[in-house]
Amino acid sequence: MCKKIGLLFLAICVASGLLFQSCKKETTEVNMIIRNWTLVSKTVAGVNIATDCDTDSKWNFKTDETYVIKDNCDETLTGTWSLADDGKTLTLDDITAYKVIENSVTKLVIEMQVGEIGLIRWSFN
Repeated sequence: MCKKIGLLFLAICVASGLLFQSCKKETTEVNMIIRNWTLVSKTVAGVNIATDCDTDSKWNFKTDETYVIKDNCDETLTGTWSLADDGKTLTLDDITAYKVIENSVTKLVIEMQVGEIGLIRWSFN
């Protein structure tokens, strides 16, 4: 009986070790940004400045760290994206950096200072 309990304990330990070793640590912020987002608003000082082309445009961030932005005027932009380790900066094409204000499963909010225009905030669902 003692041998059976010992073998059962050993089997549980081995199975637990394999289970925990096979789990990869995932970056939650990155996983939440990977999806097709729809632009809800583009604002400066709380005023929506989205054009007809901007409204409901699709920003698709893919798992291979590429993106596709399609607006309502049949214009498409493509490139690469990256998210800082702390999840606070989204960079497109290693050039354009947005500050991440909110990044959840259902909402993405980014902003960027643009010259004389001011602080522009993009909100997506």
